[in-house]
Amino acid sequence: MLSLLHIENIALIESADIQFGQGFNALTGETGAGKSIVIDSISAVLGERTSRDLIRTGAKSAFVSAVFCDLPKLKWFDESGIHPDENGELLLEREIQSDGRNQCRVNARPLTVSQLRQLGQQILNIHGQHDGQQLLNEECHLDYLDRFGDLAPLLADYLTPYEAMSATRREIKALQMDDAEKSRRIDTLTYQIAELERAQLKSGEDEELNAKKNLYRSAGKMISALEQADYALDGGGESEGAVSLLASAADAIALAARCVPEDSEQGAQLAETAQKL
Repeated sequence: MLSLLHIENIALIESADIQFGQGFNALTGETGAGKSIVIDSISAVLGERTSRDLIRTGAKSAFVSAVFCDLPKLKWFDESGIHPDENGELLLEREIQSDGRNQCRVNARPLTVSQLRQLGQQILNIHGQHDGQQLLNEECHLDYLDRFGDLAPLLADYLTPYEAMSATRREIKALQMDDAEKSRRIDTLTYQIAELERAQLKSGEDEELNAKKNLYRSAGKMISALEQADYALDGGGESEGAVSLLASAADAIALAARCVPEDSEQGAQLAETAQKL
């Protein structure tokens, strides 16, 4: 049963909450009180066709949510994977944008308007002058019979092996191929095997190729570093390199060594340093 209806920005209603109790509930009021707006809101949250004209003037979107409880076991729950919560409640939500887009959710799970409509047709029936009656929907007839005969436990026992059988049939069908498809698969696999054999792959080849790739990727940096080292050693243009500077230093130290007595300790050290350079 429908226990709570929440409406935002629908027609003249900015925000309203309507709580329904057990048994018979009646909405009364004079013409223009908003009874039809409530019905339109219920239709919207059940996935029925709506218009952007339903959105309240000045608002960018409209929103309707409804809480249902004490629902029977429906095949839709198993097919969609969405079930009532631990309290047996099902929350339906629909937001209607001014650009015509819709966002629908059931227990916070997103779904399409079509899926919402399929569920709505099974949990609530609106009888009116211009509204379709669920009784005329052939897709609901089996559910009527099962619920009338209280066959929900038997139906649950039947659905488990039936779904397993259906899954097995789908797997068998996926494995079955016609002769043309087999020939194409054989040709493709034969070509791929030949390509692998021509490649002559060997163990550890991936690591070797990655090492070469990293080396080639760093080639520019290596050349630049070596050029800088060569420039530092040999110099170029107006700059002297390290080799030339060391030679000049050795000559200067040798000259300094000659300026001190030959038998002095300072002279011996200078001469040894010049030889090392």
